[in-house]
Amino acid sequence: MLLALARTESRMSSQSTNTGAESWSDRYRAKDTPWDIGAPHPELARRIANGDLRPRREGATALVPGAGYGHDALALAEAGFVVTAVDLAPETHGDVARRLESAGGRFLHQDVLGYEGEIFDLVFDHTFFCAIEPAERGRWGRFVRRVLAPGGRLVAIVFPSGKPRENGGPPYTSEVEDMVAVLPKDLELMSVEPVGAPLPRREWREWWAVFESR
Repeated sequence: MLLALARTESRMSSQSTNTGAESWSDRYRAKDTPWDIGAPHPELARRIANGDLRPRREGATALVPGAGYGHDALALAEAGFVVTAVDLAPETHGDVARRLESAGGRFLHQDVLGYEGEIFDLVFDHTFFCAIEPAERGRWGRFVRRVLAPGGRLVAIVFPSGKPRENGGPPYTSEVEDMVAVLPKDLELMSVEPVGAPLPRREWREWWAVFESR
């Protein structure tokens, strides 16, 4: 079954690169969502459990862009963050989103790259950066700078690392260096480590990267 899931996820790169709201909605309506594992990423769960990713203050806020059904967002809310999850597709608003809202968070449906207003102590990126066409990634860098509070952290599960660029996407090949290239200089890369609890169905490498706003 894991092999079949890996093949399904890899086929995302050979499909249309139309990543607008209707395209994502079509995928959710068809339940063609190989990126969803029905739970938070195991590395996120591990980092929360061992204390690596905990709120630094009471009421600390977190933003999860491209949240999908909201499993990662809910895990952060249960760890003590006040979480805002954002996804283009209204179909992502289900039981997990309602549990997030019951925990004091919120779930928004909009283009998160245009988000303005509130700033956050944490931005958690998993399956969002890799879904953006490489030519558009500068918008992602500006978005992170706009929404991240001074002293805040950007934490990212960076994948698919090592995927040939000619394979296209989404998911498009993503390296930590790709993030560094589009982030402002006052976001310092603090650490990069191989994901200790990777998803076995993923063909390419995953990294845990932490940036901090100065």
